[in-house]
Amino acid sequence: MFLRAHKRRKDGKVHLYWSVMESVRAGRRVFQRRALYLGELNDSQREGWQRAIEAFDEKGNVRQMKLFPEDRAPQDDSGDVVRIRMNELRVRNMRNWGEVWLGLELWDKLGLDEFWSLRLEQSRKGTDWLSIMKAIVMYRFSDPGSELRMHSTWLANTAIEELIGTCALTGRSTLYNCLDRVLWPSEEWKKPRKERQNSFKDEFFYFLRDRWAGLFGSTCDVVLFDLTSTYFEVDGTKAFDSELQRYGYSRDKRGDCLQVVIALVLTPDGFPLAYEVLPGNTSDKGSQMQFIRKLEQKYGKIGNLWLMDRGVPTEETLSEMRRDNYKYLVGARRGHLKILGDKLDNAPWQDVQSGIKVKVVHTDSTKVKDANGNEIEIPGDTFVLTRSSARSHKETAMRAKKIRAAMRTLFSLDERIGRGKWRKMEPSKRELTRDELLKRLTLAEHEAGRAWKMIKIKEPQPNEKVTPETFTWELDWDRIHQARDNDEGTYLLRTNLTDCDPKTLWKRYMIQGEIEYAFREMKGDLGLRPIYHQLDDRIEAHIFTAFMALCLLQTLRAIAHEHASGLTPRQIIDKFKTIKMVDVVMPTTDNRVVTLPRYIEPKQEVAMLIDLLNLTLPTQPPPKISSGLTSTSQGTM
Repeated sequence: MFLRAHKRRKDGKVHLYWSVMESVRAGRRVFQRRALYLGELNDSQREGWQRAIEAFDEKGNVRQMKLFPEDRAPQDDSGDVVRIRMNELRVRNMRNWGEVWLGLELWDKLGLDEFWSLRLEQSRKGTDWLSIMKAIVMYRFSDPGSELRMHSTWLANTAIEELIGTCALTGRSTLYNCLDRVLWPSEEWKKPRKERQNSFKDEFFYFLRDRWAGLFGSTCDVVLFDLTSTYFEVDGTKAFDSELQRYGYSRDKRGDCLQVVIALVLTPDGFPLAYEVLPGNTSDKGSQMQFIRKLEQKYGKIGNLWLMDRGVPTEETLSEMRRDNYKYLVGARRGHLKILGDKLDNAPWQDVQSGIKVKVVHTDSTKVKDANGNEIEIPGDTFVLTRSSARSHKETAMRAKKIRAAMRTLFSLDERIGRGKWRKMEPSKRELTRDELLKRLTLAEHEAGRAWKMIKIKEPQPNEKVTPETFTWELDWDRIHQARDNDEGTYLLRTNLTDCDPKTLWKRYMIQGEIEYAFREMKGDLGLRPIYHQLDDRIEAHIFTAFMALCLLQTLRAIAHEHASGLTPRQIIDKFKTIKMVDVVMPTTDNRVVTLPRYIEPKQEVAMLIDLLNLTLPTQPPPKISSGLTSTSQGTM
């Protein structure tokens, strides 16, 4: 195995993307196979991978062992000796093992058994709720879907019996009953929703805060806050009785579906701290202080600095945060550029990073009118105007693409009225009417978006024909140059921190991408979207199990960042999926069957990953001896 770099030129720069390659012999031919894709690596990360490959190759010598000793038949036929019919040996029941084992290792690293063993006890009938909930979280972590799919397909195709125990193999109704118990103690669960107290979710926050600090040194001094939504694929018959299912603004472009809103809080390192489930019609603007009040009531004041996107807080929210001595760093609306005016124009640019410049302006209290015409007061905050050259080039190209598409429509209209770009043309035999012209222009405006403002268009009056004199257009170069100078590649930040370096402010705001990553993982890889439940308790339990799976995923991400940089958690999980478990079935001479459950030896790149992540494969499960009549009823692979 070796490292190979692939060059790619982008924006005038040469980027190197690294992969772990493996030489494979097929007959007389030898070819290279990509074992792992690592992406861009710095020098220390590349040297770390090189050392890992060299160390693994030194330890990777495999010695073939004989299955049985040469002296097959012992002299005495004691009860401990079992004779095998080698000609009837077979392999059957291949099932998933590696990704679930990885999830359980992360579960143990977080110490979740310590938290849940005191809260989920066995029922009087012997149902092990902890094992069932652990199986549900592993399902969310490895191959998410509905509870029906988990019962009908996933449990049968996964080595749950060997990894968790036979108590995790259960019916569909028990899976739903387990969801009813993961949020509330039994005495609280029987009460109406509004009268319940002391949920497991609230206690889980305290547990997580201590675990993130102990394992990775992550603190809650700076917290990230944002909202997202997820939709339902149900018939909606029980939506009238639900407090959560509502129609609202869908971030998934599914405004036709009922939805719920999820407010999430993370640490700067991307570790989840807490969340709240809100009704689907909750507005971003009015939800933040409501969420902060809930956090204060449950956990006390957390976070010395709150990071938020520009669409979340309002002026009223920010004034309440200042009154309660909260610090914030938020994205500001572009309308503030007009308020700042000459102060921002006269401020010098400062380089904070290659291709990144900032302007810092400290303002006094100002009174302006909001969108509804009401006069509001903007206090003296610090505003940071940031410009990214790479983002500027990208937005320039995006705007130019939309303008060119609009110009193609305008040129086609010019041909209809006999106006050529370079030469005179005869008008089309089919006359262009004013109504048809307005329809074509409306469609072009919709496709061009805000870039349509860069084109000056003169339309004919209601009683005029469409001619080269009554219909004209040209590019508004003044607006185009103004957009390139002021708009493209820029965004405005706002904070009430008094003494802070602009470079530090910019770097802190950049970690806002962690919460977008968490939402993407929850909705995509962890199966939070869509939701198939209709009862509010099970909706919240579904989100809670996805939240626990997110904790496992972020733990894996942190470990990979330290020991296997360049790999994403999903890439690692996909590699572990190649480790399967099979049953080696060996009939005996006395009509019994010895079944050996065995996980297969991992491939070389997977074995290297196990070594890098400081994991140790467990011992193989013990053999099972049964009568031949019992074993022949199962299929053979």
